[in-house]
Amino acid sequence: MDILFDARMLDRPMSGLERVQLNVLRELSLLPKVKRLRVVLIKHTQTAKPLPESVERCEVFTTEDIVKVLTDEKERPDVYHMTWFPDTTPRDLFLPLIAPASVVEVHDAILNRHPEYFPDREHWDWYNAFIKRLIRNSDRLLVHSKSVASEIEKDLQGNAAIADVAPLAVDPDFHTPLSAAEVKKRCKRIGFEGDFVLAVGKDYPHKDHATLLRAMARLPANVRLCIAGTKIWKNPGETSDEIIAQLKLGDRVQWVQGLDDQDIKALIQGCRAMAYPSLEEGFGIPPIEAMALRTPVVAARAMSIPEVCGDGAWLHAPGNDRELEQYLRKCLAGGPDVQALIERGVAREKTFSWKRTAELTFASYEKAIASAKSGKSPRKRLDPVVYESLAIAARYKFNDLERELAAWQRRAHGAEVQLNTARVHATQLEHQLRELGERPKAPPPPPKTEPKAEPEASRAPASSEKRPRWSLKRRIKKIKDGLARRRKA
Repeated sequence: MDILFDARMLDRPMSGLERVQLNVLRELSLLPKVKRLRVVLIKHTQTAKPLPESVERCEVFTTEDIVKVLTDEKERPDVYHMTWFPDTTPRDLFLPLIAPASVVEVHDAILNRHPEYFPDREHWDWYNAFIKRLIRNSDRLLVHSKSVASEIEKDLQGNAAIADVAPLAVDPDFHTPLSAAEVKKRCKRIGFEGDFVLAVGKDYPHKDHATLLRAMARLPANVRLCIAGTKIWKNPGETSDEIIAQLKLGDRVQWVQGLDDQDIKALIQGCRAMAYPSLEEGFGIPPIEAMALRTPVVAARAMSIPEVCGDGAWLHAPGNDRELEQYLRKCLAGGPDVQALIERGVAREKTFSWKRTAELTFASYEKAIASAKSGKSPRKRLDPVVYESLAIAARYKFNDLERELAAWQRRAHGAEVQLNTARVHATQLEHQLRELGERPKAPPPPPKTEPKAEPEASRAPASSEKRPRWSLKRRIKKIKDGLARRRKA
């Protein structure tokens, strides 16, 4: 099988999604039925970790470069796997339709349920419509829990019948624990000694750190909380800092970020328990990472978490800080119950493997190909005229970004002309109103400031018409110059 695996996000720093892609790629490359595995990456970028040797890099600048591969009779893959939601350009909606067969990976529908996570309603409306359309454009959907399959139907109005479940696993490195001395040294450097509870994730409301903080406020004062994540939620009255202040937790709670894998391992091994109170998860790898390192886990009984944790964690009712507190107290006290929980967690984690993830992913590819060939796929077939037009556009020979930037430059110039025309019309209207004695009230003049001297080279050329201080045309020229310098380097 010839697979085109879209992993354009691998140019980002390593996080959960990037780790998943690299592990799946490694195991896919080992499957005997995979004859060719190409990975779509942004040109001139490097992955956080090396790709397997047998994997081919398919470097692109734009969506049109992927269209070129998908429409080339000699280079067309058997199946195209879109592994993330590329919410940067609507042109990506065409990719699953152009491919001979396609699989779209859906991690969860959390953002579709939370418009408050977007800058404004318009951004959310666009994203929500984009994802709902995208999952209708593919032959099969790849999910990592039965919970997400239900989200597809409930939140995305998609077809759960075409969803294939491929559970994730723990990074192989987490099967090798650190020595006790190394754990102690790293935890001390990060700022944690003695008894502490570990939590992970940004402080989005659905992560429900608020419930954990309320439980922490009733635990002994010597017990601290380490949260490996960042504080990004700014809504007044809902921020982590405000909740911490209200509960008078002070320095008992510390947020840490910029940690490498070894630091995370040290915190997992050094803590008395991992708390995972999240209300919404598409899978949830951190709990089984803790299980692999023999750390007790207390998690919310919400969405995919029971499906993943099974009997390897103590599960509390979502948002119930009293129940969470009781389980954390048991972890702090230790004893036979905690040891039995740890052993169940170790056994539970061993039921997951990346090899199995890759095998189930490959099975999804086979279903997609069979569905597309039989004509029974739920996706709409692309009109031949549209397909041919996209193929011709993708084969058009030009210097990629230079010609596209030139087109932007022409559009920017047109916008500047329209703006100047509107200014002329506004001036004419003002003169007409003045002649009629109905001159509009002028806005108050800006405060007077001493003009800064400009170097001769930077002064705009003399013109009968004032130019705006910022010009998109000049900005595009700077981008082009920067690209030229980058190629020479």
